[in-house]
Amino acid sequence: MQQGDFEHRKGILIFSIAIALAAFVALGALAALVTPRGGTTAVVLFLFLIPLVALASFLVYRKIIFPTFRRLEDANLEMHLKQEELLDTKDDLFIKFLGIYDVNYAANSPRLFASRLKDVADVTAKVMDADACFIYLYDKKKEELVLAATNEVQELAIGNVRIPLGEGVEGWVGRRLEPLMLKDYHADARFKNISGITVDDFVSVYCLPLYVYSNGVLVGLMEVFYRKAKIFSDEEINFFTTLSGILSTTVQNEQMQVELRKMNVELEQWVAEKTEELRSSEERYRSLVENASESIFVLAENGDIVFANDQAALLTGFAKYDLLHKNLFELFVDPLQPKKILIEIMQGKRGIGQGELKKTDGSVVPVDVNASGLLLMGKRFIQSVVRDISTQVHLEKLLSQREKEIADLKARG
Repeated sequence: MQQGDFEHRKGILIFSIAIALAAFVALGALAALVTPRGGTTAVVLFLFLIPLVALASFLVYRKIIFPTFRRLEDANLEMHLKQEELLDTKDDLFIKFLGIYDVNYAANSPRLFASRLKDVADVTAKVMDADACFIYLYDKKKEELVLAATNEVQELAIGNVRIPLGEGVEGWVGRRLEPLMLKDYHADARFKNISGITVDDFVSVYCLPLYVYSNGVLVGLMEVFYRKAKIFSDEEINFFTTLSGILSTTVQNEQMQVELRKMNVELEQWVAEKTEELRSSEERYRSLVENASESIFVLAENGDIVFANDQAALLTGFAKYDLLHKNLFELFVDPLQPKKILIEIMQGKRGIGQGELKKTDGSVVPVDVNASGLLLMGKRFIQSVVRDISTQVHLEKLLSQREKEIADLKARG
């Protein structure tokens, strides 16, 4: 009933009551005026008007007052029912809002992921007034939906139930990425018994894919079951859809974190293995170099000595640590001799040459230099093997002298 109609009928009611009261007052006044004169006609008229007024009042009550009050009561009852309905809707929306908050908190709490999924299933079943709530995660490699959590229903099936994508109601939802509401679960053509789980007691189901629309990734599936036939309201559909969005993002974040942790572990293992290999290689190299019978220098690309073995110290007369502060060019009588060899190394060639090395006592030693490129810790170095050839040079001189003497004797004969 509209507010204007209500006010109009209220005015009619008041006006009718006022007319009835005015009629009684007028009759009373008329009777007061006529009765003292003793007129018989007036008395008869008065006696006639009394039942007539009563009849008129009854008709006014029956035709106007009673229907108006009846309509007022009906309108008041209807208004009360609507108010109760609005309050119920408000309470239901408030419960749904609290449910969304609880699900969001449970899904993103610092607890283990399996415990968080169970909390989400518990809250969802409670808010949706469902008998069971199942949450599946998608195994992309095997293209299967794996049961990951329930609301304390058939918990032994968790981790053991696997549904191939495309099979049964759950597989259909996962393949088509569409929500599915079935009032009679078993009567649907897509229904298929699932090995390891019992659904015979359930009648209705609401199944929703856990799908991240931002990057088009299926991460799982969520469904609620009812033992009685169920028709879902718009509020329940909106609530369940909101929950699926929250849970989809949470599952994807968890999977990304798991993958990241796995990559970090693999990277740490790889670094540890390579470090151990490098350490072992460095130890072997150092052992070989230290025990070598030839003088070995490791140089930077500019010729600075970064390592020298014991034999190199014996050859030059410097202590090993004193050699680390010198440049190889400083040790030669002619610095251009080793510099030419280093230039060849920088050009990708193998450096071979000879020169004269100055010792700390001022003596000069003829040496043979053999250099090659070396990669250590990702940096380029030059390994130079310097061999004392003074004995060889001395023997060559003696041989040259003997050949000269033999040639002179032949010339005299």
